[in-house]
Amino acid sequence: MSFSMLVCCNLYSTDSLHAEILRLKATAEVNTSVVRLGDIADVLHADPEQVTRMQAMVLQPAPPQGRTQVITISQIRGRLQALGVDLSQLELTGRSQVRVSTQKVEQESARPQAVTTQQDQEQAEQKIQQAMTDWIRSSYPDSKQFSLTVRLPRDNVRQVLDNRADMFRFAGLDQLLETEQAVGMKLLDAQGQVHEMRIICQLKRIPEILAAKYTLNKGTVVRADDLVWMRPEKSQTGITDPRLVIGRELTRTVYQSHVMRSQDLIEVPLIRDGAIVTVYARRGGISVRREMRAQGTGGMGDPITLIALEGRDRLMATVTGYNQAEVNYRPTNEVQPQNGIQFISGSSEAAVGNVPSGNIQNAGGYAIRRGGIRK
Repeated sequence: MSFSMLVCCNLYSTDSLHAEILRLKATAEVNTSVVRLGDIADVLHADPEQVTRMQAMVLQPAPPQGRTQVITISQIRGRLQALGVDLSQLELTGRSQVRVSTQKVEQESARPQAVTTQQDQEQAEQKIQQAMTDWIRSSYPDSKQFSLTVRLPRDNVRQVLDNRADMFRFAGLDQLLETEQAVGMKLLDAQGQVHEMRIICQLKRIPEILAAKYTLNKGTVVRADDLVWMRPEKSQTGITDPRLVIGRELTRTVYQSHVMRSQDLIEVPLIRDGAIVTVYARRGGISVRREMRAQGTGGMGDPITLIALEGRDRLMATVTGYNQAEVNYRPTNEVQPQNGIQFISGSSEAAVGNVPSGNIQNAGGYAIRRGGIRK
């Protein structure tokens, strides 16, 4: 920068400046790029306004860092005269020259960068996670329950921790994507500067679970009208598939709004203890049946013990329908030739066969399915 430019930047209307004494210093140290009159001299016996204006007058550029310049009294007179100061009204006293140097700028010792710990990382990610959760709930009021995880680049941890969470802004979130995705994040620091970064997040929907609409007593066969959906509390689990609840029987009382649990539900028994059961026995195309009493409870396909209504006959059968069961025959090579078909005299050790899945055709022409009978 030329001296003429410095002078032009500091022209004043100096007609009214009447300082009686300008006392020069022996040395002066400046910390700016120019030397002003106030740096090298004391302005005395002038009113405050004149003092301020004269002190601000630029004399010349400051010397380079580490060097010293000498400004003589004649140079000072020439500069002041060029600035329009009436030298007849000014008395210069003190030193005949001033040694001017630039103040040394103390370089800050390099501070070791703070090490980002795992705890810092977790705190920063938790801070973003909470801010992003609040943002999703306010921006998408119809959003269902969800869980959110966030991964933050280690280089941005300190920046996140040093700024307010309510200054975080997010963009580019795909609500339907449940795999990891990159989301843009902006934060506004205390100086009003905007910083941008990318974070990795994963949004997972938490399905609603089934609960009792009202108190359901033990032994109730649950219907769809007995159930309501509810949002699970933190880490709460429950049943999300109505097919695992509807049509099943409760083994304990479930109170209103309490979550349905699989351990409290059983298949509705097709045969209950003490019920009169029609039991079938077949061989080839011949089928016979007999009425017996159930000793125990069972659902479709379960083994069940049956006892005779009269006498001591006892056998094992397989539940095939509502109050219906079927016994298994011995292999053909174990059946003794006889004139008629008999039930296998049973005991608790009698072999129990498994009813194959699918339809079972009985003598009445019905197809028996799990949970009901149909033509």
